[in-house]
Amino acid sequence: MSMSRRDSPFANAGTVVSVDWQDLSDFHTHGVFAGLEFQRHVEQTLFEAGDGSQKAPAQRLPDFLAGRLSTAVPGSSYIPGIYSAPLHALLPHWIVSSLQAGARQFDRKMPGYLTEEAVVIGTESRTSSPIRIPRDPETRMHPNVIGLFPVGEGAGYAGGILSAAMDGQNSAIAAGVWLGEHGNPRS
Repeated sequence: MSMSRRDSPFANAGTVVSVDWQDLSDFHTHGVFAGLEFQRHVEQTLFEAGDGSQKAPAQRLPDFLAGRLSTAVPGSSYIPGIYSAPLHALLPHWIVSSLQAGARQFDRKMPGYLTEEAVVIGTESRTSSPIRIPRDPETRMHPNVIGLFPVGEGAGYAGGILSAAMDGQNSAIAAGVWLGEHGNPRS
């Protein structure tokens, strides 16, 4: 857990489900903003299920897997607090089924993962930008803006610190190669 003394009794962990263009068919009318609209929709749905505060909806993991409301939820590191909610019914069905399959797989690899103390808390609805800035797969440069190298989470090419660092490193190498071949575009 990421508290300053690293002495919290809670794990600060997350499980990610990827969302691709084909998953956003109900939001395609929003064009390139389909991902943002989907994110807004999920967040709004979960907020409306609550009491208007910043408390987060939560469900014990075994209850989430069984599709039943938890009668109570244990404590968590989330400071505003959590409340029992049917996340299995509030989240899109394809996200629920992916999370359920992932949790079962974790338990097969790490027996004891499925415990009454494990809690699903919803939702951190983004790991990287829901809008991807286009870039050429070979040069890593924007196809229409010479010298612009979209990179990392903000450009939609990474989902965390390590992948952003690797993407940045690979793009820096590509930029160096391009500059070596073409010189500085400002000169």
